[in-house]
Amino acid sequence: MLTSLPVELILKVFALLDWRTILVCREVFFRSILEGERAQYDIELAVSGMVDGPPSPFTTSDRLALLKERNAAWGSLRWVESQDIPMMQGHIWELYGDVFAQSSTPNVLHFRQLPSRYRKIEEKTWRVALDIHVRDFTMDPAQDLLVLIEEPASLPNTGNVTTRSIRVHLRSLITGDRHRLAPQPAILVHDLDAQNVRVAYTLQVCDNLLGILLTHPELDADPEITIWDWTTGQVILACFSSEIATFAFLSSRFLLVGSVFDPEAINIQARLYVFDMTQPSSKKFGLEANYFCAFLWPEFDSWTNPLTFSIRSDPSPAWQPNPEARPPFSTAPGDRLFIMTVSLENNGRIASYDMFVSANTLLSHIEALSTEVHSHEIKWDEWGPTGTRLMQSLSQPSPWVCYVFGTKFVSLVERTHTSPQTLEMRDFNQLAMKRDAKVQGGISHHVHDTTVIRKVFANEIHTSLPYRVVKCTLPPCSSPEPFFAAAMCSEDSLILVDSSYRHLRILTF
Repeated sequence: MLTSLPVELILKVFALLDWRTILVCREVFFRSILEGERAQYDIELAVSGMVDGPPSPFTTSDRLALLKERNAAWGSLRWVESQDIPMMQGHIWELYGDVFAQSSTPNVLHFRQLPSRYRKIEEKTWRVALDIHVRDFTMDPAQDLLVLIEEPASLPNTGNVTTRSIRVHLRSLITGDRHRLAPQPAILVHDLDAQNVRVAYTLQVCDNLLGILLTHPELDADPEITIWDWTTGQVILACFSSEIATFAFLSSRFLLVGSVFDPEAINIQARLYVFDMTQPSSKKFGLEANYFCAFLWPEFDSWTNPLTFSIRSDPSPAWQPNPEARPPFSTAPGDRLFIMTVSLENNGRIASYDMFVSANTLLSHIEALSTEVHSHEIKWDEWGPTGTRLMQSLSQPSPWVCYVFGTKFVSLVERTHTSPQTLEMRDFNQLAMKRDAKVQGGISHHVHDTTVIRKVFANEIHTSLPYRVVKCTLPPCSSPEPFFAAAMCSEDSLILVDSSYRHLRILTF
């Protein structure tokens, strides 16, 4: 019998098990598991949505203690340090992988590695001077990747030229030089069927994949999405349609494309198209020509007009921590929260609604389908009522869109000109909620009640995905502006933006 073995041997066996098996064994070997830090640590990692870090001087005991301290701090929104930094005079910025970047001039970017008390990460700053004028950019610190879109040159309006090229540069995040894994030359070129028009870009990286959505606010031209393997320069997918509004990587295989504009429909219905990227093709196709399946939203009523639609989720599904930081643990790349925000006009009033859904919910429906399926529609009643939470937005949409990380979402309860202000965090980590189900008191509470939306949709909408809410009162803004206008979230920080958009307050965990 295993129970007859010495505790030391039982603990060695537990060290080889996954956390789910450990939880089952705990019913029999409760005392042994209580004495085994490795098993406790594995369970704590799983419940926290974290994974173990690389070998380092930190022992299992050290990591377990730090993880518990970190969870307690986030669970009560008790940060350990506050720092105010100025926004520079440039007009572009990015927050990803616990690095905040901003421009001071069109060819100089400044980077700040955000620190962490509980993950033992030191703050680091550096700047990169570039040989091009940057229109937009994104990055992946774990891959030392900096993706730059060069400001296109204006062309003479001769009438002979109907296209222009968008140049995407693949550089090192640290040096600004050519990325070591990029093709030669380290530039991706995309031709636009437009001349001298303003183009808006949305960029996302997922391991070796780079996705760019191009829209033309000043031109009646179809938005288009292109997915590259940036290490080879190969186009994986190219899609265009007037209905494309947003996109996100659901996994390294599946791409989500959001659509909410259908001029032929009586009652408009938002859709999440899913594309399988395992069959690369450089040939452009329309939105409805080649999709694997689509998640259908409930129909809007006939008085509702959709204005905008966006999908946000961080980090990417293939995300890895920066190897140079060597943290004791980091956010697992598995289950993540997707937030889909739709802005609507109804009877002369504009309102926004947020839909919260986990990656696992979407993937479970996709993976249940046969690989031979094509253009399959997943009705709202199949995935929405229990798998999502649909609520009216706490605040109006803003350009500060990095409000989600892992399973956490942060927002100011209301933007007001008076202090104090209230910050709200919603955490959709279902495992943590189950473990905490018997815990009473504290500043957080669990929401299991059904949310009912009676407006803007053709029928009454009920959703019930559970979540945990934590609120805290913010200290007053110390800049000349008296209040904060937006809140953002990274793995180890909350970032508050003042109402002038010229100062940030970084709250470190």
